Amino acid sequence: MNKDRRQETTIEVIVGFFFAMMIVALFFGTAVLSRTHLFGGGGHRYEIVFEHVMGLRKGDNVFVRGVDVGKVDSLAVKGDGAHVLCSLEVPIKLHEDYKVEVLPSSVLGGRYLAIDLGSNSKPEVRAGTVLHGLTPTDLIDEATRTVALIKKNLEEGKVLENLSATIADIKKISTKLAAGEGTLGRLLMEDVIYNDLKSTTDKIKEISNRLAAGEGTLGKLLAKDDALYKDVSAAVTSLKNIAAKIEKGEGTIGKLTMDESLYHDVKKTMAEARAAIDDFREAAPLTTFSSLFLGAF
Repeated sequence: MNKDRRQETTIEVIVGFFFAMMIVALFFGTAVLSRTHLFGGGGHRYEIVFEHVMGLRKGDNVFVRGVDVGKVDSLAVKGDGAHVLCSLEVPIKLHEDYKVEVLPSSVLGGRYLAIDLGSNSKPEVRAGTVLHGLTPTDLIDEATRTVALIKKNLEEGKVLENLSATIADIKKISTKLAAGEGTLGRLLMEDVIYNDLKSTTDKIKEISNRLAAGEGTLGKLLAKDDALYKDVSAAVTSLKNIAAKIEKGEGTIGKLTMDESLYHDVKKTMAEARAAIDDFREAAPLTTFSSLFLGAF
């Protein structure tokens, strides 16, 4: 009986030992995954003051150059803002143009602390200095404010009222068009205007076909056959040749145009003819009286 009891006790001790080892292993595994320092000396500590941390919480990650290097240890609200204490696994050298900001880890929520070390050309920040972080931006809040601002501007500028009035006018116009009112409404609703337009189009098409076939004077001028063009060109050439001969003094018209003596002879002849006609007019009454007198006897 005592032997059985001892065996049971031994088994219980072994089971308890393994159970305790599992708890210790689980504890250390959790500590390693969460990067929590168990025995003090929690890395390199920094204090940052923010005007607003936008929901940053204890245990959130700290990133430097995109690398997860630490955790947020604690947050406290003081008179000058929200003080954030964080522990980093590696030391960092901050320069005067450093930036520390709270950024969203995803659109679903969550925050992390991002540290920008600054430019190497700037002086370094002294160790132990209380850092100052940038005011974070909430995208949802900014979107809400933007929408509200747009709405306010639309209401103050009466854009919404003008838009409503414009939509109402468009509705009235469409109603009139559907009822066939106005010129455009008749064009849309009446078949008579459509038929007239179709008839006019058919006539224009017929005329264009006749022109293309070379019918009529205009059709002959537009026809592919260039006989008429050649005739006109030949006539123009002939007129050009005649004008050239006249300019040279050839032919009767050319001599009349170019020979001045012939011009003077013609002028003299015309003057003599005019004088003869005038003499005839003066002698005509006497001859007529004599004829009437002799005719009486």
